[in-house]
Amino acid sequence: MTTLALSTLSPVHIGCGEVYEPSGFVIHEDLLHVLDPADLAESLSDSERKRLAAMADQRDPIGAIQRFFRDGAARFAELATQQVAVAGELAREYATKAGRPTQRDPGGEATYNSFQFARTAFRPFDGTPYLPGSSLKGSIRTAWLHHLNADSPLTPAEEKDKKGAARSLEQRLLGYTAGKFENDPFRHLALADAHPEEDSTPPPTRVLYAISKKKRPPRDDERPSPELKVFLETIPEALPASFLGELRFGPGATIRWEALCDACNGFYRPQLEAELQHPVLGALLDRDWARLISRLLGEELGELIQARQGFLLRVGHHSGAESVTLGGLRSIKILGPRVNGRQTFDFRPNTTEKRYASLTRAGDSGLLPFGWIWVDACDDRHRHLSDAVQQQLGARSRLLREAHQDRLLRLREEQAQRAEAAANLAREKQARAAAECAEAAAEQERQRGLASMTANQRRIEAFKSDFAARAEQLRGKLVNANGEDHAKAKALAGDAAAWPQAERQAAADAIEHWLPRVVRVDLKDERKKLKLAALRAS
Repeated sequence: MTTLALSTLSPVHIGCGEVYEPSGFVIHEDLLHVLDPADLAESLSDSERKRLAAMADQRDPIGAIQRFFRDGAARFAELATQQVAVAGELAREYATKAGRPTQRDPGGEATYNSFQFARTAFRPFDGTPYLPGSSLKGSIRTAWLHHLNADSPLTPAEEKDKKGAARSLEQRLLGYTAGKFENDPFRHLALADAHPEEDSTPPPTRVLYAISKKKRPPRDDERPSPELKVFLETIPEALPASFLGELRFGPGATIRWEALCDACNGFYRPQLEAELQHPVLGALLDRDWARLISRLLGEELGELIQARQGFLLRVGHHSGAESVTLGGLRSIKILGPRVNGRQTFDFRPNTTEKRYASLTRAGDSGLLPFGWIWVDACDDRHRHLSDAVQQQLGARSRLLREAHQDRLLRLREEQAQRAEAAANLAREKQARAAAECAEAAAEQERQRGLASMTANQRRIEAFKSDFAARAEQLRGKLVNANGEDHAKAKALAGDAAAWPQAERQAAADAIEHWLPRVVRVDLKDERKKLKLAALRAS
């Protein structure tokens, strides 16, 4: 088993079929704040839920819903379960264009910018980005096939069978026949998914523009290249040893590490150098980045390549057709103008445009190519070279990584506070429910007791209940004598005089206990006036 440490050299986007939906995030202060549907629903008032439901039933719901989330961005951002950095210009575009139609058709139907951000591959249980082993292995396989083919043309039989040529070529180069996949040498090569080191800070991601640039200088009368419609979440450039993976050569493996390094570096290094030195597009690259990568290739990274301590790969979307096809055999479909309503095209050995990651929509400078990574498996003798590469990459991405770490700490603190508040609320609800349950049980017991009482006893209980409620209402204060409350006590004392002795005594006890707690009276005087002693006499 060979342990691999993978560093990004340029932004990487490996598609996974998932997007950040506009109703599942807001953008605030150059950050995309991912919202949990349950937390969002809990935070909405009844009127807001009704508004959202009404918007969904409109003829044109997209604009209204986008505006709802955009206008509430600052508030909803506090509910974030995850935060992703967003290019500043893209954040401003969201603030000004979300919910506004980009055009309308003759029937008045509006078209909106969907603001769907394609996600890079991530772990479902925590949202952390990773590099799938299948993507890495596919990139290695392309380089190995190129190495075996050595720029040779197709055989006459393969030329004749254009549709099956790629499959036949692969079988010929790798030495297996149709249906005998067990003889494919890559079946003996196991490449695990590359994940961040356990208990380390997960790598950041960032949403950037993906733009297209022609490889030749634009003509004066030429229209600009069409914009790509999907913005991409990327793993940023220059993240040193941010992913760890494993490469296993199984029993019977015919591919060796040294040959693998030579094949990958022989295929990808010339492409990376050509990208850096391109006569037109090279000038549009981020200058600091281009100088860094050129210096590494000429020094420490170049020495590691020569010593077969690792290899370059290009993975993910917008890596360019040249990086996924074999030299000498490229036949890339190039679209031409529409003629009489039909799309024209031809096939060429090279593309006419390249895709770049950009902080701006125009992409006039500061561009970065997609997909470049360095796969390191150096031994102790070359560790100083690997450390030097990581230090230089780390210096480039230090501010980005530190800002990401600070965000994670704040986010975790806020989530812990929200969790504690939710737990307190749940405990309060539980306590209220228990109190209500106890109160209901007490009331049931009281009602059962009342049902078994005589009318006189119920009258006494009603008096006690009324005066207890009145005392709680007054909170220690007293009302003047000869008012309504005083009159109730007098009426009870007068009526009780004709009751049986036990009921008379109960009435006297109730009056003596509760009257001074509600009415301002001289109790000694009141005992005489209400003849409480007589009520207690046998």
